[in-house]
Amino acid sequence: MKPLCFIILLIIVFISVALAQVESLPAPIINNKSFEILSNNRYSVHSGFTSSLSNQVLSNVLWATNKAPRIGSYREIYVATPANVYRYDTSNHTLVLHLAGNHRYVSGSAFEVGIATDRHEETGFLVQAGLLAGHAFRDISASSNVASCPMRYAADYANSNWSPVHPIKCVNVFGKYNNTALDTTCLAVSSNSSLPLPRTNGNDTFEVVLSMLEQDSVFNQAALSLQSISQLAWAGYGVTPHMGLGRRGLTVPSAVAAYYLTRKIYTARDVGVHRYNNRQPPGTGLTTSDHRLEQITSEDRRSQLRTASARIPSTAPAYFVICVSDTGAYGPMQEAGFAGFQLLMQANILGLNGFLTVPLNRTERTAIISALGIPISDLPVIVFSCGEPVTSINESRSNIIENDRLQVTSLNNMKIRIDCWLTDPAIPDLAIYDLTGRLVYAFEKKFDTAGHHNVEWNKKDQNNHFVPSGVYICKLIKNNKVNSIQFVITK
Repeated sequence: MKPLCFIILLIIVFISVALAQVESLPAPIINNKSFEILSNNRYSVHSGFTSSLSNQVLSNVLWATNKAPRIGSYREIYVATPANVYRYDTSNHTLVLHLAGNHRYVSGSAFEVGIATDRHEETGFLVQAGLLAGHAFRDISASSNVASCPMRYAADYANSNWSPVHPIKCVNVFGKYNNTALDTTCLAVSSNSSLPLPRTNGNDTFEVVLSMLEQDSVFNQAALSLQSISQLAWAGYGVTPHMGLGRRGLTVPSAVAAYYLTRKIYTARDVGVHRYNNRQPPGTGLTTSDHRLEQITSEDRRSQLRTASARIPSTAPAYFVICVSDTGAYGPMQEAGFAGFQLLMQANILGLNGFLTVPLNRTERTAIISALGIPISDLPVIVFSCGEPVTSINESRSNIIENDRLQVTSLNNMKIRIDCWLTDPAIPDLAIYDLTGRLVYAFEKKFDTAGHHNVEWNKKDQNNHFVPSGVYICKLIKNNKVNSIQFVITK
């Protein structure tokens, strides 16, 4: 064989082997379920499910898992299927073969998502995002077939059998299960009338909100309404219709239904410090339901709280402080992450700015306990700052242009028109992205004057191929600031 032919053959073999190590995933889809209804119907299934779930479910779960906030130095997402163990390539939304063969912990599972981070709180963010994405495939009017359960024993098994680069802190097990229909019943009824009823369904769409999830530490100092406080508290740790292990379920999971954060979430506002209770007085009965605030002090302690840690935003009108009894235990710390993710999602949906201060060191925890006057056994691990966005253009959120605007209009089945209103003649970048953040199409740079401009898009990508149905994001980037809008393409 001639040397050149041999080299070409080696290249072909190498490419073939490389391609065999990577499996593509379908693009994430929109299930048209609100964050609130998914939270109200979250529950864990420990056994009895089977392995027949589609790759679309897996795609959405992995995409959502990676959209959760980052706080640590590394993040690895693994998935075990009946065929192999893969590592999720977050940049390309693909599966890269990590370990050949069936290495699932639960023999009947469809897939198991293992999460390796250096903080249990961040693991909690990822788990909560992924499990809600799975629940979004359930039907509102009838039983459907997706269930999951975060399992510590599955994580122990994965660390012994999956050969992860870093230790896996939690494995979320997914499978087919005959669930009940989604339920909008609100059981978060206040026994002392301190909080109004939260809503258990909304007009938002989970995947769209998650695709744009962000944190912002600049706030309008106006007090939040009691309705907003109620909605945030319920989303973070409120009761739901489900019963598990004989205990009333919450919007977040808990290892063996222990619900470690019970009576350990506090609010600090201008009206004082309050403990949030989701159980009937004295607040420890896990079979009961409530939704009330218990006053710790009527004194405004926000300035003391801000002094306790320089990393806590100084202008928020409201703070939620999540505490645990043991910072060395995985269960409470991951549960704090579940609640933190829920608070940030709900704030974004309410049009509020939100910011997670995490992790907290021992000095900060001690100072926060003293600042709020809470029991020394309640150890703060997350401070969530929340408030209305500022309205002054000089104080506006760093990634939103107040006066520049975008509008997307469907002209017909073949074209979409994008209108832009620019406040100055700076030449911006205008492009279309999918929900994974991948560039779909970049428009020619030609807006060189202020005022109204528009372009038309033929729904084709950079390679002149028609894009599939789904949700897309149009971004206008000018002077390192982004104005974006989501729109849907249907065939």
